[in-house]
Amino acid sequence: MSSKKKKNNIFHSFAFRLTLRYAGIFSIFLILIFTVSYNSLVSGLQHNVDNGLLAEIKEIEQDFNKEGIDQVVLDIHEEIEGIGNGMIFCRLLTSDLKVEAVSDLSRWGYLDIPVLDLWAKKSLSGQTVFRTIPASDKRFKVRIITRSIAGGKYVVQIGQIMEDTEEIARHYRKVFGGAVFLLFVCGIVLAWMVANKAMSGVQRVTHTARNIGREGFHHRVQPGKEGEEIEELAETFNTMLDRVELLMQELKDVTNNLAHDLRTPITRMRGMAETTLNNKQDISNYQEVVGVIVEECDRLVRMINTILEIAQADAGLKTFSQKPVDLTTVVQKGVETFLPVAQDKKIQIDLQCPSDSVMVLGDVSRLQRVISNLLDNAIKFTDPKGKVSVELNTDGTDAVISVKDTGIGIASDQQQHIFEKFYRAESSRTAPGHGLGLSFVKAIISSMDGSVTVDSVPGHGATFVIRIPLKSC
Repeated sequence: MSSKKKKNNIFHSFAFRLTLRYAGIFSIFLILIFTVSYNSLVSGLQHNVDNGLLAEIKEIEQDFNKEGIDQVVLDIHEEIEGIGNGMIFCRLLTSDLKVEAVSDLSRWGYLDIPVLDLWAKKSLSGQTVFRTIPASDKRFKVRIITRSIAGGKYVVQIGQIMEDTEEIARHYRKVFGGAVFLLFVCGIVLAWMVANKAMSGVQRVTHTARNIGREGFHHRVQPGKEGEEIEELAETFNTMLDRVELLMQELKDVTNNLAHDLRTPITRMRGMAETTLNNKQDISNYQEVVGVIVEECDRLVRMINTILEIAQADAGLKTFSQKPVDLTTVVQKGVETFLPVAQDKKIQIDLQCPSDSVMVLGDVSRLQRVISNLLDNAIKFTDPKGKVSVELNTDGTDAVISVKDTGIGIASDQQQHIFEKFYRAESSRTAPGHGLGLSFVKAIISSMDGSVTVDSVPGHGATFVIRIPLKSC
């Protein structure tokens, strides 16, 4: 026994899974945006620091060119005193890396002098060397520039605590991080609302399906405003329900009619057999009864086979052979077959067919039965000295067969029902038959992607028109 599905479990819902996926994608985008913007900010701030340090060295170089080394040393000390010994340091070295002037390094004990000298030596080749090292308290970093001046005679080395830069970056992380978190929460809430709104259409379909299971097929999905896709789903579901409801009604009608049409011949056969058995009969009477029973059985078998063929054609469960068929030959043979019957009733049959072949794709035997059913109905419901006209022609890409009679006709309110299984118009109740002939015609022609229509005025006959796609070359 299968276990019952969990109901109202939010974690198993599609809306929850859709929200999770959206949250994951949204988080990735937010992280990317934060990373790119933060790195861009840090890079820009560091670039400003580098430009400031480079400007300091250029100013020192200008003073050196104008007033000499003594003025440079004085400027260095004044610059350090103005900014603060703990915030900046400066070294002036000769080309052989001897210290010419240096600021107070008492607060810069973490500096690795050999490494500084190595950078100074590297700058003698004409390049400006930028490096970043951590400060002793690990709170801020130190940005150091090393550059040669006076044609390589001296090397100036300046280091500056990046306090302002890192405070700005920290403040940015705090503010932007909070904004990212707020955006993330708002995005998740919005995603949940959108997912639930989108799935509300599916929930309406599910609710309707549950009601149908409990109460019947009269329920339909109500229209909403979730979007074109959901509305198309609801419309398709309603169309399917219409079709299922129609099929269920047809099944009910067919069952009732079939029970009635089967009961009559079976009752007749049983009555004849019971009468024969209860009374003393000679061999000829037994033979007559058996003959009647065989005829009734054959009629029942034909009716059941016809019902099966109609059902298979309507449901598309059986693919009939599709071979080239010459409708001209089929129509001519059909008319020839019913000509004696028409002559017995003194009914005139007129046939108009093209001299050339009219080719379609279909099953010969079933097309013959289609023509036979139409001719049989036309002759059956036409009074003596009446007329039946059969015409075959082409219209664009279709072959058109028209069967017209001058019979009793069909009432307008009954014309829409005559192709239903077992349906018989009031005027045909007393005529032999089971009401399957026109149903068979419609099923076979529809299976060939064709159509069949009727036009009738009571008392002035009826015209049946069949359209079948021509065989493409």
